[in-house]
Amino acid sequence: MRASAVHRVSTLAAGIGLTLAAAFSAATPASAAAHTCREAGGSLYVTATSAPVRTAYYETGRVVDTVHRGERLNFTKSCTNSKGNLWYWVDRTYGVNKGWIYSGNAARI
Repeated sequence: MRASAVHRVSTLAAGIGLTLAAAFSAATPASAAAHTCREAGGSLYVTATSAPVRTAYYETGRVVDTVHRGERLNFTKSCTNSKGNLWYWVDRTYGVNKGWIYSGNAARI
């Protein structure tokens, strides 16, 4: 291959690499990867007809318990996940298995 052809191919490959890198970084903004947690205690009551208590503060966490409307829960921590959803860590004070409940299914007392 001639030197000019090699240069064009390498320039094209570098351009494709930069384009792909830009596409991947644009698809996952830095703010989406961030999550925040804070120690905070309090009480909740369940507002949903039924709500899962999960092992992780994401919808994909394994369900360890189910709570029902009107039940009272204690929480000791809250976290906002990378999707911007607020979750509470609940304990066994009222007979619930420890885990995370989505804030859309409960309200603070």
